[in-house]
Amino acid sequence: MTKSTIGMKRITGILTLMLLAVFGYTQDEKYGDTEEQQIRCKEALSVYKSFRNQKNYDDAYIMWQEACDVCPEDVGQSMYSDGARFLRYMIDKSEGTPRGSVLIDSLMMIYDKRMELYPATSRSPKNKCEILGYKASDYLRYYKDSNQGAFDMFEESLNCLASETSAATLSGYYMTLYYLFKDAEGENQEELNGRLLTDYLTLQGYAKNAIKAAKAELELETSEKEKDSAERSIDLYEKAKNNLDEIFVVIAECDKMLPVLKKKVEAAPEDFELKVKVLDLLNRKDCTDSDFHLTLSRKVYAKDKTSSAAYSIGMSLAKRSEYKEALKYLEEAVQHCPDCDERETYLLKAGRVASALKMTGKARGYAKDIIAINPKSGDAYILQGDAIAGSAAACDDGALGERSVYWLATDYYERARSVDSSVADKAASKIRTMQSQYPTIEDIFTVSLSVGSSFTVPCYGESTKIRVR
Repeated sequence: MTKSTIGMKRITGILTLMLLAVFGYTQDEKYGDTEEQQIRCKEALSVYKSFRNQKNYDDAYIMWQEACDVCPEDVGQSMYSDGARFLRYMIDKSEGTPRGSVLIDSLMMIYDKRMELYPATSRSPKNKCEILGYKASDYLRYYKDSNQGAFDMFEESLNCLASETSAATLSGYYMTLYYLFKDAEGENQEELNGRLLTDYLTLQGYAKNAIKAAKAELELETSEKEKDSAERSIDLYEKAKNNLDEIFVVIAECDKMLPVLKKKVEAAPEDFELKVKVLDLLNRKDCTDSDFHLTLSRKVYAKDKTSSAAYSIGMSLAKRSEYKEALKYLEEAVQHCPDCDERETYLLKAGRVASALKMTGKARGYAKDIIAINPKSGDAYILQGDAIAGSAAACDDGALGERSVYWLATDYYERARSVDSSVADKAASKIRTMQSQYPTIEDIFTVSLSVGSSFTVPCYGESTKIRVR
């Protein structure tokens, strides 16, 4: 017997003794029917998990296979979740080879066995539905030409879990639905287009609720582990929301949405929930200038006078330049939405309509309410500038006429682009318009003023800087 063989026997003996010390000699049916099987099972589990913790997946995979051979199939759910991890690793190493295909089939079988043995647990009553979502993700990843198969699994998981659906399943469901839509033709494609539009709202709602719950968890006095978990959850669902948005932007154009959604509503005239979803979609994309939108808004409002329904009518009327009537509904939307997610939007639209009606004080009041919610809202500062500029005719300050108002409006436009780059081009365009209304240098000298000096605008009592064309 060689020294190396003796050494290996000693190591094996020591390892066995250590395992026995940990697990004891007591009969434990979880690990096997006999004491020998229990020892071998525990040893294989211990060794593969040690390699796993070291991220040595090559050796972990070998020892995991041994654990599968010697342990009872229901020894623990972790053996199946670990197995999926190892198989994905081995599949990626074997990409494009016959062995890779065999490993993919093994991965699918691992998921099926896990769902069979652990359809529900104390921590996860809908465990099977969650696992099905994981399987669908890997199915989509490895069977690239089988979108329908992946979609069917995603759909079943989503229908089962609803608001508890994982971020990966939300993204996977919507992505495969889009792939099916792209490959479809005729009425089938139209039906899938309608699903893409209406399902978007449901999926976004699930993601938003998950993010809100995770943020609430962060505010509690939880452990670092729980905080890390909540932060990961927020990150994953934010990414899912972005994935949904990327697809939605591609398909959501007003001229293409309207006929599809109109047909969908007409086919289910008693489906009030569908009407609400469609109206939300049209509002989200600002597709609010059609007769269909106004009719639908009034039907929803007649049954449920929510802030969203009032806002919908207000936007339709505003598109028709019926500003006075529009403002009534938009103000109702603001009033019934003291702390809802859409409050900033409602305030902005109400402010713009008030500005169009030359109701400067009201428009500026709404702008200030927006800034209180979001100090970096460039649109709010532009609203301030628009309201001030629109009041010029009523703000004659004597020697300079109404022209000092344009200086003050410029200040707000400049503030808009300084806090919000997304409105920079819009603000710059408005500034150029204001500059064309500035007094000339001769006008300034005539009233004994100087360029660059401070000036208080009489109508507003606010200080600005003297500028010339």
